[in-house]
Formats: sequence, C-alpha cells, structure tokens
Amino acid sequence: MTSDTAIDVTAGFAGEVLGPVPVNEAVSRVLAYCTFKSSGWAVYDLAGISARAAGLMNEITAWSLLFVNALNGRVDVKDVAEFDRTRRRAFADLIGRIPSDRELHSMSEGEVDDVIRVCRFGFNGAWAPKITKLAALYRPQAVPVLDGYVGMAFGYRRDDLSLRVNRFGLSREERIAAIVRAMAAYLRDHQPIVARLRAELAERVPELAAADPETGSRPLISDLRLLDMIIWTAMDDRLAARTGLPPKWLGMPIGNHIPYEAVAPEPIPPQGMG
Repeated sequence: MTSDTAIDVTAGFAGEVLGPVPVNEAVSRVLAYCTFKSSGWAVYDLAGISARAAGLMNEITAWSLLFVNALNGRVDVKDVAEFDRTRRRAFADLIGRIPSDRELHSMSEGEVDDVIRVCRFGFNGAWAPKITKLAALYRPQAVPVLDGYVGMAFGYRRDDLSLRVNRFGLSREERIAAIVRAMAAYLRDHQPIVARLRAELAERVPELAAADPETGSRPLISDLRLLDMIIWTAMDDRLAARTGLPPKWLGMPIGNHIPYEAVAPEPIPPQGMG
C-alpha cells in the first residue's frame, strides 16, 4: 500500500498502533460519521462553527467545560466546579497565545509548542481527553482532539493521556507532544492526500469542501479535524473487531446530508410577537 492510497499518521510510533488507513475506507467512515444524527458532527462540529460565528467562543465561562459533552466528554458537575476562575484564566491565556487563523501544519515550532501547552493543561478529572475537546472548539485549526481512542491509535493505552505513567520511556507530557507533532508533520507533508479526501467527501457533505481560492475563505472543517475524524472512526472500528462486532463506521449506510443550517440559532421573538 503506497503513501498516496493510505493515511499513516502513526508511522514511527511503537506498540500496537493504528497503522495505514486506506483512503477509500477513510472516505467511507467520515461520510458515515457526518451523516449519522447521533455522532458529534451536528452537535459538536457544526454547532461549534455556529458558536464561533456568533462570537460565543470569545471567552471562557463557568459553563464552557460543558461543551465537551457534545463530543461524549463525560463532564460532570464536579469537573465544572473544579474549572474555577483561576483555571479558566490560565486556560484563556493559553488559548490566546494560539493564532486563530493558523493551521497546525503551517505553524512555527514555537507556535506548535503553544498548542502542546494547551493540550497538556488540565486538572484531576479533566486532562487531555476532555481539555482538548474544549480547546479544539476555540482553535479548531490548531488543537487536535486527543481522547483515549486517539491515544490508543498511537500505541498508548486508553488513559495514557491522563495518567502520570511512563510508556515507551515517555511521560504523559511527552506522549502528548509526540502526537501533536506527528499530526502537524503528517498534514504538512501530505497535503495532496488531504485535497483528494476533501474532493471526494464534499460531493456528499459540502461542509467538508476545501478553501475557496477565489474568495480566500477557509474550509468550515479544518484539515486537523478531518484527520481527527479519520483516526477516531478507524480506531472505533478496530476496537469493535476485537470484540467480534461488525464495524461501526466502515460500510455503514450513508445517511441524509446534515447541513450547517441545521444548527442555526433561533432568535426569541419580542414579547407579544410570538
């Protein structure tokens, strides 16, 4: 299998890594994900676009951590309480260091280091698997979603991005840094594959289209988030196979298009005009 027919972001990592994902399988899984009503597509990805467009992601609030539950973040009341003002201020400072208009794979080494600092931020009950789901809503072009499935794809154990244990001689912080840099390098070195993916996907899901060179607009879904989707759905299918279950995404019937407009906000009419 050649590099132009498969996505292999985990190359060079030790352990039972995800390995190459054929492009046709990636397309099938992403289309299934983006047309499945109960996935994170509408409630996290599209809703995140709407929230940013409305200016709702310009501050970190007492309830911001609850957004993570839109991507099965399992945030509870204790986590929200622990995300106190001191921690919110620190998190906001880290987010503010990351340019809102820069993609991870086009960043300088220092800017990538800032992304890694955000991914390493957290507290007991809310480490990388939760924090990156939140940070990615504020900086979707730069911050990857590093949940347990992504950690496993890179050869680590499911909780290795939360626990302070060594794995393959790396600390939690070093594991996070290795994954972020691998994603940045892959996207930087394999733009033709990303372009091919987008071209095939956009036929069914226009929101996944590439940037428009005539208008200079950015894609609604970043290259990084697209890579996140591929890794996560491929890993989900692998875990299903281990338990003797059929794939959850590969070969799943493609549903109806869920457009960006489906998550548009509804204004409350003035009193007496409802």
